[in-house]
Amino acid sequence: MKNIGINVNSSKDENNDILDHVLMILKKNFPGSQFHIYKDGIGLENSDDKNLDVLIALGGDGTILRAARKIYKFNTPILGVNIGHLGFLTSVELSELEEAIEKLKAKEFKVAERMMIKVTIPHKHNDNVHVALNDIVITKGTFSRMLTFDLYIDGSFYIRYKADGIIVSTPTGSTAYSLSAGGPIIYPTLNLINLTPICPNSNGVKTIILDEHNKITLKINSSGNNVFLSCDGQLELETNQYDEMIIEAEKEKCRLIEFNDYDYFNILRKKIIARSMDCEEK
Repeated sequence: MKNIGINVNSSKDENNDILDHVLMILKKNFPGSQFHIYKDGIGLENSDDKNLDVLIALGGDGTILRAARKIYKFNTPILGVNIGHLGFLTSVELSELEEAIEKLKAKEFKVAERMMIKVTIPHKHNDNVHVALNDIVITKGTFSRMLTFDLYIDGSFYIRYKADGIIVSTPTGSTAYSLSAGGPIIYPTLNLINLTPICPNSNGVKTIILDEHNKITLKINSSGNNVFLSCDGQLELETNQYDEMIIEAEKEKCRLIEFNDYDYFNILRKKIIARSMDCEEK
């Protein structure tokens, strides 16, 4: 690996202590490599960085989500190192980093491709396409009334309902907001799209799971209320004046490094299921 990127969440490493530690380990294992440092994802989207052999993301899930949206088009694999709280998407904990870098050097890993989705706002002329690794969420404002959604699948009308919003998630994002809203857990490497309503006014409105080739058109009647669109809970846009959105699978995929001892169900049990059970007991 000749070009290695390091993206650090600066709020979790204010004095660069972790960054310096990571650089020391990397230089020991890859003495002839070039190292490119990024803070909070700034500059990752530049085309000059498309030749990175790997991007090491130092942070939590939010750090990986932000990085994924910026570099997915370059097919750069991401090695997530958890220095945050949950770290469900990360490959290793900081305490395991030295062993992980040795495995990286020995090529004892695989690259898992994770589906991404994109939303297009047809009547918005500038910056009208946005991508997400976890989910795209359309919601009403805090004090607004319910929104009315007309859902079309591949041009065919599916359903009309009122709700506080809708979550369109990938399998990766099925364990995030969608799960909290009653959606199912979907194995992360499947290519499916999950639509989960947020507080619908009818008990008959449930989650629907679609194929990656389906195109979802949402027509929204906001009745003058505020409407917000968010991608991965990070990018947020007010979209009151746009009454139609198209959501579909993104052609390119996010690539996450997984070591040979990676156990999805063990991580799911410890970091998602066990935590939710602890909350219920409290």
